[in-house]
Amino acid sequence: MSERRPEIVDFRIPTVALVGRVNVGKSALFNCIMEQRLAIVSDVPGTTRTRNIGNFTWRGVQSRIVDAGGITFDEHVDFEEEILEQTRKAIAHADVILFVVDARDGLMPQERQIARLLHKVKIPVLLVANKVDAPRFQSLVHEKDWLKLGFGTPRAISAANGVGVGDMLDEIFKLFNKAPRRPKVVSIKPDIRVAILGKPNVGKSTLINQISGEDLVITSPIPHTTRETFNLMVQWHDRVIEFIDTAGIRRKSHVSEGLEKIGVSQSIVAMEGADIVLLMIDATEPVSTQEKVLASLIEEKKRSVVLVVNKWDAIEDHSEENRKDFVDMIRGHYPHLQHAEIVFVSAQSGYRVHQLYDVIVAAFEARHRMIDALTIDEFLRKLISKHPPKRGGGNIPPKIYGIKQLATDPPYFQISITAKSILNQAYVKFIERALREEFGFVGTPIALYTKKTKQ
Repeated sequence: MSERRPEIVDFRIPTVALVGRVNVGKSALFNCIMEQRLAIVSDVPGTTRTRNIGNFTWRGVQSRIVDAGGITFDEHVDFEEEILEQTRKAIAHADVILFVVDARDGLMPQERQIARLLHKVKIPVLLVANKVDAPRFQSLVHEKDWLKLGFGTPRAISAANGVGVGDMLDEIFKLFNKAPRRPKVVSIKPDIRVAILGKPNVGKSTLINQISGEDLVITSPIPHTTRETFNLMVQWHDRVIEFIDTAGIRRKSHVSEGLEKIGVSQSIVAMEGADIVLLMIDATEPVSTQEKVLASLIEEKKRSVVLVVNKWDAIEDHSEENRKDFVDMIRGHYPHLQHAEIVFVSAQSGYRVHQLYDVIVAAFEARHRMIDALTIDEFLRKLISKHPPKRGGGNIPPKIYGIKQLATDPPYFQISITAKSILNQAYVKFIERALREEFGFVGTPIALYTKKTKQ
């Protein structure tokens, strides 16, 4: 397998970055512009930690928007330095900056510090006053204090109801026309969507950073550092793969109300919308009940899956024998995911991470594999001649008339049998295993059902 790193997809469109202190409504504005509830919005300061990034459409063309976490300049606030670094990165890659303030709060000391930071960069800055939700708040944008920031009178907007947002976007697009890149119709879409699932602190965000080659996502030993999903689109050979980092999921009884519950809900939605799930397991810890529950959920939703054993570099015994023992142990804990490939990696060091890309593509291709009628008929004929079905409890011994594939995504098969007979479930499982072995259905669930016929 190739050891090269995939390339991050470059959409070649301009970027606007949302910058401001905590709780001014940047994430609400991000959602308003994206026309989706992607970023978690709450009254809890520091809700947004890692940048929210997305492509938005305005007047028929697309541009990129980055929602940076709120800045406090208070070293005692959790992840303040990391959030500030994320903001610096957002500014460095932006073509226009939206400096967002809260019209109702008035000028705050942190905004003076942010203004000093923004005056150091040679990027157009638009000052916007959010939460002007009613005409009575309109006069607040004309307070003289705002002029002290050095960006003129702020534009009045309301992320909650969209007032003033259209005019603001028109102004942004005028500035984009002077940028090296121009808004355009983006035709790049992911071929494969991959959700990264696991319990807290298993290394999901570290894996995203390893794939990208940079610290896109804030990581720490503190559980639930990741609160929101984060999407990364990369090019691997001729495939565009979108990785989705999700919040750690722990036992339902332990999930607190508020931000954690919302984050877990986003993780489940990401899993349901993915083609492939990377279920990450910590090699240094016993398999938990919660990981088994996640595996059952993946099976229930019929998602393709790769089992990723992370932190393998922390295991002293790297012998092939110990690796096989680990595989046997994992297979024992996940009896319903026997079809899943198991990949041993270190997200921190990058050990064997390159193996994941080809495994993902193989699982995706297996999920969409269609077997032609002649080939599958011949497969069934040989199978029955060697291993004919036994009586399964019906009035007469079952006779299999045929098998056909009805659909893909995932592969879906219909087995036609004699009326008034029953095909033993053990034999159905035998057919499933034979299908996998013969046609390479690796990493994907297979659906089989029997149809009784009078043929």
